[in-house]
Amino acid sequence: MTYKIFDSLSYVPTEEVLVDLILSLPPQMAPYIKNVFGPRVAPLFGLDAEELYHMKMTLGKEELKSAIQPFLPKIKQFAIPVEKFIKQLDRMGVEKAVLFNLDEETPSGIRGLPNDYYAEIVNEYPETFIGMAGIDPLKGMNAVREIQRAHDLGLRGVAIRPFMFQIPPHHAKMYPIYAKCVELDIPIWLHLSINFSTQTMEVERPIYLDIVAQDFPELKIIAGHGGWPWVNEMMAVVWRNPNIYLDIASYLPKYLAMKGSGWENLLTFGDSLLQDRVLFGSTWLFMGQTIKQLADGVMELPLKESTKRKWLHDNGAKLFGIK
Repeated sequence: MTYKIFDSLSYVPTEEVLVDLILSLPPQMAPYIKNVFGPRVAPLFGLDAEELYHMKMTLGKEELKSAIQPFLPKIKQFAIPVEKFIKQLDRMGVEKAVLFNLDEETPSGIRGLPNDYYAEIVNEYPETFIGMAGIDPLKGMNAVREIQRAHDLGLRGVAIRPFMFQIPPHHAKMYPIYAKCVELDIPIWLHLSINFSTQTMEVERPIYLDIVAQDFPELKIIAGHGGWPWVNEMMAVVWRNPNIYLDIASYLPKYLAMKGSGWENLLTFGDSLLQDRVLFGSTWLFMGQTIKQLADGVMELPLKESTKRKWLHDNGAKLFGIK
């Protein structure tokens, strides 16, 4: 079946990105290596998940960089140059892929790839990629200045994981960031779901996003990962705030239709009142499936055909201004 895909949360699997995902993963998120994505992904790089977890917990960034040297040939073998990746996207029917960066230097103590890296890719391949800048809200006005700088470089969105900073979306430190996003007319993506880090997930309850949306009705907000396990709360918040979208990234679509999964109301409201505000995001690199396989999973959900195409393409294209 042929259909267009707008991937609202994606990766570009270059060698630099793959290495950075290992080196710059915050220590607070090391449990992901051991218990979540690591057992599936680490072996692809020739690494053992338990061993990588131990290295992440005991070594600094430079020490870890040295420790993974023996595995670099395998990582390079798995990496895909941008030009080749674009051809893969074309074959899968991916019209646009939104790349995102994260800046969590203050809580993690680690500086990852700069926003400049993603801006270079976006500027070289604007027909394929859109970029969202990683912003650290604990950097105060420097964070606001970085949004402007990243926008000048060509990035058209902001990405933040509130749980990493242990501040909820309606915290005062976030408001200058929101104001800047409104000024530039760019969306902000916020992780808003369960996490498996050492940090509490309470700061990401959807009800806090309701406060933000009421204070910034012009702000384009993406609730990342759909708000599970607070799906009912998320539906209410999205329903009453027309400036909020949600994505279904990092979940295999088949689980959305599984009885007792907690996603039932997403399928109900997402196929009716909120059909225009659900986005497909793949985060495919950690999912064990291609973007097309994940999109095919959406096509198998018990939704109207028109709704499936909105989720997979139209809603994302509209949000990011793609005609």
